[in-house]
Amino acid sequence: MAGTNDAAGRLIAGRYRLVRYLGAGGMGRVWLAHDEELACEVAVKEISVPLEIPEQELNARIARARGEARHSALLRGNPHVLTVYDCVVDDGLPWIVMEYVPGARDLEAVIRESGPLSPIDTARLGVALLDALMAGHRLGILHRDVKPSNILLTIPEPQAPDAARLERILLSDYGISLQRDAGEPRLTTASGIVGTPGYLAPERARGAEPTPESDLFSLGATLYYAVEGHGPFDRSSYVATLTALLTEEPTPPSHAGDLAPVLLKLLAKDPAHRLQADDATPLLRQLTTQTLRTPQQTITEMPRPIEQPSTPQPPPHPPRPKPPTPSPVPHPSRTTRRNIALAAAALLVVGFGAWAVAAGLRSSHKPPSSLALSRVGLSGP
Repeated sequence: MAGTNDAAGRLIAGRYRLVRYLGAGGMGRVWLAHDEELACEVAVKEISVPLEIPEQELNARIARARGEARHSALLRGNPHVLTVYDCVVDDGLPWIVMEYVPGARDLEAVIRESGPLSPIDTARLGVALLDALMAGHRLGILHRDVKPSNILLTIPEPQAPDAARLERILLSDYGISLQRDAGEPRLTTASGIVGTPGYLAPERARGAEPTPESDLFSLGATLYYAVEGHGPFDRSSYVATLTALLTEEPTPPSHAGDLAPVLLKLLAKDPAHRLQADDATPLLRQLTTQTLRTPQQTITEMPRPIEQPSTPQPPPHPPRPKPPTPSPVPHPSRTTRRNIALAAAALLVVGFGAWAVAAGLRSSHKPPSSLALSRVGLSGP
């Protein structure tokens, strides 16, 4: 295997010249290379082969690399799958030729260096990865290793204060992928477990056949890591993590906002109760376009109101009846008002005279004189 310090300049398959080392994964190491045929930059992945490896294991790794290239090539048109161009052989070992994405970092490195993603960016991440997984599932391809280190991200620079942190989202490393019903050899390990504890579906850890629902569980665990900064079953050791995966519920998320119910449904231990891709996609898409609740408002169950001791309250005062609305009165004319005033004055004079006469009779018990009657206008001619 080429060393990280002395391999620069090596020509692979007579065409791809290694420029510099980019990084390593569980199945191999990745290099930036120059395609001398097309005069462009590519990434090439060499397969990790330890010294003194048994021939059976060597053949299995070669078959795995070819399967990875083939499955990725079938998904070449998907914008969220890292493009694979070719698989070449050099010195008896396969090298996978892939798209080179400048500035790309895997999700694990992004979280380690910059902290967790926001719930909205995590929902965007979920929509993109679901698109990639569903495209594979329609072709019978199961990824089987969805985890943070297999997600490549590019982040725009400089970053606007309110801009999305994610630019490109790519699912990579189909190294242990499987095309169902294609007659491909099944990958096995000494432990019988293929995948990464903490991101592996519980049914697969128990030895069951992989299914599309298994990939969805791994997706849920990856999105949980993206928004929380740690996995849902992270423990201090491989065995403790695997035990938690099989026997414990995920730690309730504290930073996921309205995304939390979607994550918990993807992480259902029973695949029959797990959120399906067709249902998860619209839920995640909706969360990318709305304002999510703050994490402090996020709990798995709505709180019940605190019951306060009842205090006797005085009966309320009955409402006061509204006064009747007076009917509109037409305004009399000037002549009518004058006639009414004269009639009222006449009635006042007559009433006063009658009162005076009655008072005089009561005081004197004498018939009134003609002079008194004449004063009130009641005497004869």
